[in-house]
Amino acid sequence: MDSNDSSKYVIPMVSKALDVLELFSTHREELTLEQIICRTRVPHASAFRIVQTLVRRGYLTRIEPDKRYRLSWNRKKLRVGYAGLSSEIPFSVAVGLSLRRAAEEAGCELVVSDNEGDPHTAIRNAREMVGKDIDFAIEFQRYEKVAPVLANIFGEARIKTIAIHIPQPGAIFFGVDNYKAGLAAGETLGRHAASHWNSQVDAVVLLDVPQGGQALHSRMLGVLHGIEQFLGAIPPGQQHWLDGGGRFEASRQATVNFLRRNPKATHVLVSAVSDHSALGAAAALKASRICKTAAIVGHDGDQEALREISEPDSPYLATIGFFADRYGRELIDLMTRIHRGESVSPAHYVNFEVIDRVKLQRR
Repeated sequence: MDSNDSSKYVIPMVSKALDVLELFSTHREELTLEQIICRTRVPHASAFRIVQTLVRRGYLTRIEPDKRYRLSWNRKKLRVGYAGLSSEIPFSVAVGLSLRRAAEEAGCELVVSDNEGDPHTAIRNAREMVGKDIDFAIEFQRYEKVAPVLANIFGEARIKTIAIHIPQPGAIFFGVDNYKAGLAAGETLGRHAASHWNSQVDAVVLLDVPQGGQALHSRMLGVLHGIEQFLGAIPPGQQHWLDGGGRFEASRQATVNFLRRNPKATHVLVSAVSDHSALGAAAALKASRICKTAAIVGHDGDQEALREISEPDSPYLATIGFFADRYGRELIDLMTRIHRGESVSPAHYVNFEVIDRVKLQRR
């Protein structure tokens, strides 16, 4: 026997255990005991004992109820891909900062990209994230028609996904109940008109994001229904659905155009899908003759919107706060539960709150 031959020092059972462990190259790999036996050719009894030991020592996690096994992230840092909505939108920036902090606390590696509010960029980012061998994806984009494309990209790579605010096939939805959030905004506007304007309203302006599809449209539909709870049915001729694109300048210009087309409108209620959009409307109204007889409620709870609401002469009454600073920990917690194979609801709704001038003064 060759004196340099080190094979005599190899422990067969340890070697078999490493063969089993090396089958799991990423957190996405999920195998049954039968698949492990087939790929390693380790006898059933030995494979069973090895797997149970690796589970007990925290190297593998058992996924119920289908009795599959997956690499535990306690032994290998989880690589999470996050595609943010846009670095130009304050709420998206706040979510990203919150997620970075939570990922660092949890010991995850976060791979970040910016969808730039563009559907083609979102598709490119998804493909690049898959190429970076991520274990999990968190997607934040605003185009309903792109969601199935993203779902297919992540699905083919067997990457589980959480979709923020816009539903995506096969993904867990994370965000607000859009209709209920809109309803709260509408009730705030309707209550204001009833108590300050004797229920006199000339127009209701709803700054929607058509590309967001039913999810975001339901938010604005909730606004309309909330207003109608206080003022009765709003005639179609007084409903003005505008495309604000969820952006400041597009919403400002859309509101300016509305004012030009409706010079006789005096008492105007305005809401938008986001604060970024609502602030654009506020800029247009503050420069108009009806600044003191207009009322705005936005959504998100952006810091800039809170500053605007605190101004006593601003038409910005309130925002529906979604608390972006809480998103990170909630997302990481939800992702952890999914990764462990726990049963989770297909939709995770975050809490929201009406934040008006009075609440800001009490802080």
